[in-house]
Amino acid sequence: MAELVSNHTVREDGVTQYVGLMTQERPTNVGRNRERTTRRRFLAGIGSLGIAGLGIASGRASASSDSALVRSPVSSSPLAGLDELEAFVDERVGQRIGDVTPGASVAIVEGDTPVLTKGYGSANVEAGVPVRADETPLRVGSVGKLVTWTAVMQNVERGVLDLDEDVNAYLDDSDVTIPDTYDEPVTLRHLGTHTAGFESALDPEVVASPDDIMSVETLLADQQPARVRPPGTVVGYSNYGAALAGHIVAEVNDTSFEEYVQSEIFDPLDMAHSTFAQPVPDDHPGELASGHSRDGETFTTAERVFINMRPAGSLSATATDMAAFMSAHLGGGAVGDARMLPAKTAETMHEAHHVRHPSVTNWRYGFHEYGVPDANLIGHSGATIHFASQLVLAPDHNVGIFVNYNTNPSESPAAVVDEIIAELDLQPSPPSPNPSPRPGSQKRAETVAGEYSATYLPDSGPLHVVDLMEHVSVEATDNGQLFTKRVSGDTRRWIETEPYVYRETESHDVLAFEVENGEVTAMNMSSEPTGVYQPVSFQERQSVTAGVVGGSIAGFGLSLAGRGLLGAWHRWTDYGGRSENTAEETR
Repeated sequence: MAELVSNHTVREDGVTQYVGLMTQERPTNVGRNRERTTRRRFLAGIGSLGIAGLGIASGRASASSDSALVRSPVSSSPLAGLDELEAFVDERVGQRIGDVTPGASVAIVEGDTPVLTKGYGSANVEAGVPVRADETPLRVGSVGKLVTWTAVMQNVERGVLDLDEDVNAYLDDSDVTIPDTYDEPVTLRHLGTHTAGFESALDPEVVASPDDIMSVETLLADQQPARVRPPGTVVGYSNYGAALAGHIVAEVNDTSFEEYVQSEIFDPLDMAHSTFAQPVPDDHPGELASGHSRDGETFTTAERVFINMRPAGSLSATATDMAAFMSAHLGGGAVGDARMLPAKTAETMHEAHHVRHPSVTNWRYGFHEYGVPDANLIGHSGATIHFASQLVLAPDHNVGIFVNYNTNPSESPAAVVDEIIAELDLQPSPPSPNPSPRPGSQKRAETVAGEYSATYLPDSGPLHVVDLMEHVSVEATDNGQLFTKRVSGDTRRWIETEPYVYRETESHDVLAFEVENGEVTAMNMSSEPTGVYQPVSFQERQSVTAGVVGGSIAGFGLSLAGRGLLGAWHRWTDYGGRSENTAEETR
């Protein structure tokens, strides 16, 4: 490949602007995700309640002028020869500005080099303030959990914490105690892989007033979810678990979580605009981007809200700051002379810590695998009220990608990330599975047929309705293939590639079933690393729960949570409850 070259000009105001990286555009290899707009928009609506980390029309807007594009020293990199990288990203992000989101920030790094950091569109549509890569912090949602898990690993390296110790050993002076529901205690390894077995609560305690912000310790003690599964067995995404890990870091260092990450991560990496503080102090550097909601064909500035479970999702950061964080993880824990983690500890963090199934995406420590497991892509998504983000690292290629929106749309930032991944050839194109039946495939298809419920959704309470809406029905065809269906109408076809492992046609997505004594115990979907699907009882089958769903919505309609979910439901039916498909994407 040709060596990456960049040229620069100096504007009249003295700002150096870099341009370069010229090559021809080629078609993307983004795998197809056949989910309908109904499901994506319903989940986006639920995201407006504060779900952190679960999941293309015209209307271009000019990017702000603070982009940085610099020379990479690695001539054999996937970025070498991509002289039009900035133009490519401008096109892909720009076509979404004003339609999918009012504003965005993007960072692409190669090793310790920020190849592209750029702001697009409006940070506040009413004030007309642009997004600037080095001055405009956006809320990154659950991507901030990666900072929390990095803080845990710092203390593991120092011998202060042990990934396999009972977490109660670090809570002697805290009001928080994890009950001994099961023989196996909850450990930090369980927390970092979301296998502690806590029931999902979805909401990281979002409040409308700073007066309602409480200490993380008080919140964890008062809002503790039930332990519903033995630890270490099944992935079930938990905001509570991440907040608990942050609290433990604070406890063993006799400080607050916010102060710890400021001194041990943000200051060393010069992430001057990053903070978990709630509310963000008035004197914090830069100008915070406002969240936005859609009002018909336009966006309106939304009221600011606050996240109580701060280690789980309150981070605000600029594209430039996130570039430094990605570079540190790609660089063995360091950027230049600034070290965040020893190289061996960073390597340990990036190793597999929990395997759902060998054929699907699994969990490193805090990171989950992304796309094709064999491509060694790792990352995390984020979704809070009126913000959404996606971060992906490609350690084998020394590349990191981060995209952040100041709204929570039906099409997540992962769509742009996937297009960049395809442009840089960071993972192979989806293979075409052989449709010919395999010996025994019909019997296996009939064995796995049934209905399944996700472990990352609530098992009880008013928000259990979300779980009911997300049940997946698996049907066997007469040629050993499978169809999966949801209430939304989303139907997908799967072809068996090995016993009990199925690939969606023209996609990277994989279904892998765990079967014991002829009975399914779990269904793993590669595109959904935040949990697994388990068979549901007859009582929960959608054929008999339509009335339960309606009753659940009516039953809690007067509560705050009910009004919020009902609003999300209305958003779903008003804007997404139609038959059109989304633009195809891979999560």
